[in-house]
Amino acid sequence: MFRNFHLPRWWFAAFSGFVIWLLLLAVLSQHWVFYQQQQQAVLQSERLSAFIRYEIGRYADVAAELAISASLQQQLAAGGSNSLNSYLRDLQQASKTEDVYLLDLNGKVIAASNFQSPASYVGRDFSFRPYVQQALAGKPGHYYALGHTSGRRGYYFSAPVYEQQRLKSQPPTIKAVLALKIDLEPIEHHQQNIAGLDGWHFLVTGQSDEVFLSDRPDWRFKRLHNRPMSESEQQRYLTKTLEPLGQKQQAALLAPAYTLWQLPSAQHNQHFFAYQSPLPEFQWQLVLLQQPSSAPIGRMLAIGTLLYLGFAFLLLWRRERSKRQQQLKQHNQALEQRVLDRTAELAETNQRLLTQIAKREQTESALAQTEQELVQAAKLATIGSLSASLNHELNQPLTALQSYTQNTERMLEKNMLADAKMNLAAMLKLIQRLANIIAQFKDFSRPGSGKNQSVALQTVLLDALGIVQHQCQRQGVKTRLKQPDLPLLVLVDAIQLEQVLVNILTNGLQAMLQSPEPGFFIVLEQADNKAQIRIRDLGPGIEPHHLDKIFEAFFSTKARDGLGLGLSISQRIVQSFGGSLTVANHPPQGAEFLIQLPLYQHQGVHHV
Repeated sequence: MFRNFHLPRWWFAAFSGFVIWLLLLAVLSQHWVFYQQQQQAVLQSERLSAFIRYEIGRYADVAAELAISASLQQQLAAGGSNSLNSYLRDLQQASKTEDVYLLDLNGKVIAASNFQSPASYVGRDFSFRPYVQQALAGKPGHYYALGHTSGRRGYYFSAPVYEQQRLKSQPPTIKAVLALKIDLEPIEHHQQNIAGLDGWHFLVTGQSDEVFLSDRPDWRFKRLHNRPMSESEQQRYLTKTLEPLGQKQQAALLAPAYTLWQLPSAQHNQHFFAYQSPLPEFQWQLVLLQQPSSAPIGRMLAIGTLLYLGFAFLLLWRRERSKRQQQLKQHNQALEQRVLDRTAELAETNQRLLTQIAKREQTESALAQTEQELVQAAKLATIGSLSASLNHELNQPLTALQSYTQNTERMLEKNMLADAKMNLAAMLKLIQRLANIIAQFKDFSRPGSGKNQSVALQTVLLDALGIVQHQCQRQGVKTRLKQPDLPLLVLVDAIQLEQVLVNILTNGLQAMLQSPEPGFFIVLEQADNKAQIRIRDLGPGIEPHHLDKIFEAFFSTKARDGLGLGLSISQRIVQSFGGSLTVANHPPQGAEFLIQLPLYQHQGVHHV
């Protein structure tokens, strides 16, 4: 059935062009990937080279400076190995080097900072080390090697220590050699964070292409080639045999201008893009390695494929363009009509939403006004419940004023001016007392401002106690108050918080009407970042099955009085301040209300 089926000629031309296009893209993208890696390698190499130079170079002059110090000359003149060893240990800790040691003219260590270590240098002969020979020749020395005694890599600096000459005409005489050893392992540990070599590996090779430093432990102490090392280079690694690493180089497949390194790993050989830069001051070569990524090539091929297919489909699209323009015009007309219809629906819906929002705002405003009125009504109800004690408190000074007035009239008739003056002073005190009582209840009865301010909690609590003081005296209720010396500042509406406290206290007074020894225990304290008020009465407490409902609206334990809104409103007021109001029975007697409010500490804010 496929005998008469033939592909058109343009299909073969398109396929051939597609293959050539992909091959060209692969070559260009591979060159671009290696170019980007090379640019990154240059930057990373500069950073790591600067880090290595800094880590080692900052100690370059330390040995020479210590060698000419007066304190070292004094230690050498005083003699005594223990004192000299301790002095070198102090130098090592102060300079943050790995070891500091002193050698005689034969290259033998006479004192060292690690004198207490099992691998102490004291008594060791290091005359074969070039840095010792350089210092004995009167020149500062430096050298890198694997430690003969410690087995740890280090960079060594040395300087000659001269005799103090009495005559300036005499040439200086070398007395000893001071040497420092710098630990190189921190370079490997910290290079990723400090130099920023994320995704890169590095190795540092010596004069014989041996790997002296590397972030890969399996590459260290290996030779890049199989050539034997010279005798002088072998002295750097007296305790270590350096095996060949098995490194190979080959040109990249699609970018032969770039060379890839093949290095062994735990499972298989890995290929790396390599960039080399010299560190001539240390006679080292720094090599940065990164595995080449094929992701950019894949993305480039995918983009190229899409572009090629897009161009092909563009031609097909142009053929269909004229046909679809008419259809598009019809669709646009239908869409415009639908948009008009939908716009009308949305406008109607939007208007309904605006109406609902306005109604909701009116409802919320009415609820807020109703709640404020309920709070004010609760205040007036509280004042009414305290009217009997208030009447008694006012009658006493009024009766006394009447008596003082009558006595003063008689005294004035008898020209007893001194006694009349004393009576007038007593009358002024009684009038001031009446004014204070009336002002206290007047402040309490006025509506709250609705704005929170920074207030001292002690002040609000004392004002609330002043409101119920007369009722407490009438019932014989004793009040014990414990409060801190420093003010506890909270951000509240003082009038509303005072109403909450008065409501709790008056509820407690009503609960203790039948108590033989009524009383309040009130504790004001700080707990963490909160201020706490504990109000405990010595009444019968709250029925356990009522505890969960005590703060519900319209719930009341009073058979005849009250709407059951006082505690509900009080809890909402405290919650509006970011606090909490809870209640629990306190063993062995009474109920305890706990108010917790966040502390407010802010300099420059006025508080009352």
